Amino acid sequence: MRIGGFTPQSPFFLCPLAGYTDLPFRRIVRRIGGLGLAYTELVNPKGLKAGSPRSLEIVETDDDDRPLVVQLYGTSVPDLCEAAVWAAERGSPIVDINMGCPVPKVAGKGGGSGILRCCPDAVALAGAVVKACPTPVTVKTRLGWEMGNLVAPDLVRRFEDVGVAAVTIHGRYGEQKFSGKSDWDAITRVVEAAKNIPVIGNGDVRTADDAIRMMKHTGCAGVMIGRRALADPWIFRDAFAQWTTGEAPPKPMRHERAMMMAEHLQMLIDRHGERRGCVEFRTRISWWAKGLAPCPDLRRNGPRISSKAEFDALLNDLLRNLDEEITEEESLEIEAAA
Repeated sequence: MRIGGFTPQSPFFLCPLAGYTDLPFRRIVRRIGGLGLAYTELVNPKGLKAGSPRSLEIVETDDDDRPLVVQLYGTSVPDLCEAAVWAAERGSPIVDINMGCPVPKVAGKGGGSGILRCCPDAVALAGAVVKACPTPVTVKTRLGWEMGNLVAPDLVRRFEDVGVAAVTIHGRYGEQKFSGKSDWDAITRVVEAAKNIPVIGNGDVRTADDAIRMMKHTGCAGVMIGRRALADPWIFRDAFAQWTTGEAPPKPMRHERAMMMAEHLQMLIDRHGERRGCVEFRTRISWWAKGLAPCPDLRRNGPRISSKAEFDALLNDLLRNLDEEITEEESLEIEAAA
């Protein structure tokens, strides 16, 4: 797969998830392996232009966090163009425009998937950024805004006509948010509509097998994995191994998962200090717990931690009580029942 002049080393990408896919988590995923591209959380161009601490924190990176794509959102063409140039000049090999986020504070203002209510605006905005940006420009979007009004096949052709280098398509409509199922048949139609640019599929990939199956089912050139990666950052390693060799490596032991979870917290503490690091980790613990199930004490008390000592007590109790390893399928069954 080539995105403009850039060739990812793997077709499996980490989805940008606001509040989750920050620098510490990206470091975890990259260390495990199998990742082709990671993206910043979506960032407001106005914040970058103003030098807001939060915006600059979102795009913070280091030499081990490459390649990293800056993802922008908004409706102001001048601001998006300026921010795209800013990102390219600071090493982003690709600049991505978010036209898929369904949360009201973004979509309600016409950004994210809200722009799909007026597709000509989406195409004009993308074309302007392409002209301004010295690196390839991509778009992450959805099937359309209203359920059943499939605009993505036509939209991908129009994006391609204005120079967009690749499109990531989430197989839901904007008004669905994350309910219902991802429509892989609709993603197939988007893939078939593209003339030369790669289409990356996204939605309802919960295992490495799912990632391979999506590629075979839809014909997409790559797969972007989001929420499941929060519970199983090994999914990229496993999918890449299956894609290249036909075999997946052994699943990580629960002890290995637990120790990686602890390392994740330490990275957050190193970055933000103990208090903020622990507070930010509260929501992350819930995802790690999905891959460690059953772990009732961690699920119940993890989202309340305020210090590393509190986490260490939970971790030590978990390690003492780890029973025999369970399979990925059993873990998913436990998670579904929890």
